[in-house]
Amino acid sequence: MKDIDDNWSTEEWKKFFVEWEEQQYHQGNLEYIDKYYSPELVDHHLPPGYPEGNEGKRRLVRELLEAFPDFRITNQDLVVERVDGGQKVVERFTIEGTHQGNYRGIAATGKRFKVDGISICRFAGGKEVEHWAVINELDMLEQLGVLSSPFRD
Repeated sequence: MKDIDDNWSTEEWKKFFVEWEEQQYHQGNLEYIDKYYSPELVDHHLPPGYPEGNEGKRRLVRELLEAFPDFRITNQDLVVERVDGGQKVVERFTIEGTHQGNYRGIAATGKRFKVDGISICRFAGGKEVEHWAVINELDMLEQLGVLSSPFRD
């Protein structure tokens, strides 16, 4: 993949973003973390206790791929907006996979999950510098059989 150009068109940003996720989450190319994330990345979605910056992002992606070897992220919507000094990419997505390895202390269940989420990525100077995400992890844990909800039939 080529280096990020802050002057890309909306369509170029969307194409990059889809390929970027493909390489990280479907191909397991963790070198993309150092290439496209700022070393000072502020990731508001990292679990408590994870290291800051690229080390925390690398740990999160590695754990997802080890726990869910068939992990898939499917883009549903992408919105790209120019902001001072860079871009924001807002994504609505679906993630899914089969729980085949330890995930945050939860032994493999062999069950599948499929949930929705939304993320916002802020890019500046050719790198992602800030990230927010909301993922329906409660639904994920229910589908894996780890939790039960009184609100489900």
